[in-house]
Amino acid sequence: MFIFATSKFKIMQQNLLIELLEDGSKVSLYSPRFDGEEFTEFEKFLLKYKDVYPKDVAQIVYRLDIIKRDGAEDRHFRYEGTKRDRVMALPSHLETASLRLFLLNIQSRVLILGNGGIKDTATYQEDNHLNRCVETLQKIDIQIKTMERQNIITVNGTKLLGPLSFVIEIEE
Repeated sequence: MFIFATSKFKIMQQNLLIELLEDGSKVSLYSPRFDGEEFTEFEKFLLKYKDVYPKDVAQIVYRLDIIKRDGAEDRHFRYEGTKRDRVMALPSHLETASLRLFLLNIQSRVLILGNGGIKDTATYQEDNHLNRCVETLQKIDIQIKTMERQNIITVNGTKLLGPLSFVIEIEE
């Protein structure tokens, strides 16, 4: 881990590995695990909120089960991030919940589940934690897209193939 000091904040380079959580016939689930962390980002989300917001967590897990069964169609998600990235959120607009789980939807066959939290602001950008969750996924998405263009990372069926460890810069 490297730290660069600037006048406003520190930028840290962090190594991460995109880990397979569940291999499915229509959709596989992955999640990033940062070096030195015991849990993936999705596991940290579940551990933090399962006891405090059990209904919201159950709703998100139920939606993931439906997605694994039926496929990762856009109707299952909220669009987040920008038009250039593949960041989405659960639950969808059809469901109400206090929690948001942010994820990347790669070719509707691979979901990279990130972290999330309580959504009590009009936009995720107004909440430092939620904004960091989205920015982390955006940085991962940039890395994956670059490697996809170079055929270093490919999607074969529901498998993400290639080197799934890389470095991203995170503001502290």
